[in-house]
Amino acid sequence: MKIHRFFTLALAFVALPLFAQDATFETPPTLSAAAILKPEFAAGNGFTVRDAVTTYAGRNGYLINSDYGTFAADGNVMLVRRVAEIGAITKLREVSRTDEYAKALGSAAASPLLVAKDLITNPVSTVTGVPRGLWKFVNRAGQALKERTEGRQRSQYEDSNAAQLIGFAKAKRVVALQLGVDPYSSNEALQRELNGVSWAAYAGKVTFTIATMPVGGGLGLALTASGVTNTFNQAIRDQSPGDLRLASLKRLLAMDVSREDADSFLNNTAFSPTVQTALVLHLEALSAAANRSSFVRLANEESVTEGDALFFLSTSRLLAELQSRGRNIARLDTIGALPIAFGDDGTLIVALEWDYAAWTENAANFVAQLKAAKFDGKAPPSMLIALTGDASPLTQTAVQKAGIELATRLVPGPLQ
Repeated sequence: MKIHRFFTLALAFVALPLFAQDATFETPPTLSAAAILKPEFAAGNGFTVRDAVTTYAGRNGYLINSDYGTFAADGNVMLVRRVAEIGAITKLREVSRTDEYAKALGSAAASPLLVAKDLITNPVSTVTGVPRGLWKFVNRAGQALKERTEGRQRSQYEDSNAAQLIGFAKAKRVVALQLGVDPYSSNEALQRELNGVSWAAYAGKVTFTIATMPVGGGLGLALTASGVTNTFNQAIRDQSPGDLRLASLKRLLAMDVSREDADSFLNNTAFSPTVQTALVLHLEALSAAANRSSFVRLANEESVTEGDALFFLSTSRLLAELQSRGRNIARLDTIGALPIAFGDDGTLIVALEWDYAAWTENAANFVAQLKAAKFDGKAPPSMLIALTGDASPLTQTAVQKAGIELATRLVPGPLQ
C-alpha cells in the first residue's frame, strides 16, 4: 500500500477549510490533581502530587513531593510508575531497618560473594529529563534514519554483566516484581534501595517479607494490555535482559520483521527491557495484522529518550486493547513519524498516548489532515482516534462534527 504522505503539520500551519478561520481554539489548561486523579494517586504514604497539572503537548505534567525528594512525572503512565516506586522505596527502607536485614548483611559480609559486591553498578541516573511533548510524532513528515552502531551496548536501565553472572540481578527482579515496580526503572532513588535490599537477600541467603499491594495493580497492569500481562510478568521475573531480547527477536521474526529491523530495534537503548518486551508482546497480540514491521521500524527510528519509547509502548497497548474489544486490526502502517492502523473494515485508526486533548490550532490541523488523507487514491470509509486519556468537550464536539469517531480513556491509568 502506498500512503499519500500528507503530514507536514508544523506549529505554524495554515488552517484547512474544514475549520473556519475564526474558529474558537482552547489554550491547554492547567488541571487540578485533586480533581482528575484517583485519591490514591493524588496523595499517599510519603507523597503528595502538587495540585497544578500542566497539559503541555499531550502529556499531563506532574510534580510529586515525597519523603525522598521531588519527582517529575511526564504523563499519566509515568505518574503510575513513580507513585508505585515511592511506595516501594518506603517498603524497602522499612525492611532495611529490621533485625532480619542486619543479620542478612552480616551473612553477606561473610559470604565469598563479597568480592563481587563492588561489581554491582551504581544506580542509573534519572533519564526522564525535561518533557519533550508528543506533538513531534504528529507534526513531522519524517526524518532521516539515525545512524546506529553495530552491536548493542548495555542500556542505562540494566545491571552489569557481572551482576547477571553471579545471580544478583535475578534476585533483584524478584524483589522488584513483589513490589510491583520495574527492576529496570530510571528512578535512581528506587535503584539504590532495590540494590541494597536485594544484595542482602541474595548474598545473605535470606528471603524478606516485602510483598505489598502496589497502587495501580503492579508493573504488568501499569504497562500492558490485559491479554499479555501474565506472560509479561513471568518473562520479566525469569529472564535476563539478553534472554528477553532473544525471545523478542524470535517473536519479531515470526511477525515477518526483517532481521535487520529487529536487531536495530532490539539494540536501541532508549527502550528498557521491560518496555521493549511489552511492546513486542502487544504486537504479537495483533495476530492478524499485516505490516507490523512498519511499527517496529518507526519505533526504532524515532525513539531516543525514555519518553519516546513510552509513546510507542502506549500506542501498541492501545491497539492491543482495541483488538481485545473486538476492533480487529488488519494492518499497521505509518504516516511520517506517526504510527497508524487499519481495521478489517477499512477504518483508519490513530491510537495516541494523549492524557488531555484540548482543541488547539494544532489539534484542528491534525484532524483536518486526517480528513484530507488518501490511501491508494481513496479516502478511508471511516476514521477512529483512540486516546489513552481525556478530551475537552470542545474537542469532542469538533471531532464529531468532522465525522471522526473519538474514543477516550481507553487506558485511564490514574484518572478518576
